[in-house]
Amino acid sequence: MNFQWMSPAAPCPIIEWHDIRTERARAEDYLALVESRFAAPLLAAGGAPLGHFHVASHPDRLILLRGFASIPARRTALTGFYASPEWALYRQEAIGLVRETETALTRAVTPADGIRPIRPGDALIGLISDLRFAEQIGSYHLWLRLLLRKAGLDPIAAFATLEAVNDVPAVPVLRNRSRHIALLRPNGGGVPELPRELAGMLRFPPEVLRLQPAPALVW
Repeated sequence: MNFQWMSPAAPCPIIEWHDIRTERARAEDYLALVESRFAAPLLAAGGAPLGHFHVASHPDRLILLRGFASIPARRTALTGFYASPEWALYRQEAIGLVRETETALTRAVTPADGIRPIRPGDALIGLISDLRFAEQIGSYHLWLRLLLRKAGLDPIAAFATLEAVNDVPAVPVLRNRSRHIALLRPNGGGVPELPRELAGMLRFPPEVLRLQPAPALVW
């Protein structure tokens, strides 16, 4: 089964998936700093905070999503953000709250125009799959979507690793990884086990995260 990628020359939504482990019991402090000090300058520079999530059973783990209209728009927005007085003033405080962070630079697979800010109360499931080979992502996405639909878990959004040079050195991103991320609405059941054909495309079993939007941090 083939998947037709969007034209690389056409503007397409770019999504940064930030997987953050804060220092012990400092997750709320970090979210408060992001909300009160960093959200406005990011928006003013052209970026879009798409959602901030707590991860169930991991009190010090957060998922933050930032969106951009294109790779050039991302470079422009982040250049402006990191030059802002807010970042200069609160950068060290933010760094001190974080123990470990991992950022995946991705582009939307579905919906074609990218995801929108998550509504209050929208608990989600994040299904994260690391594929053995980049060329399998399209087929994996289509077969996974069929499997999830049969289980009543049609993805509300999916995105995959963007094969592009990261032109914003201030934001190190995962390299040499082919990752597919699906956002699902819980339906009361679990995520179905992958059949052998799909599981064989992956480096290891997919990670399933139960995500709850931070109540005060949904735009």
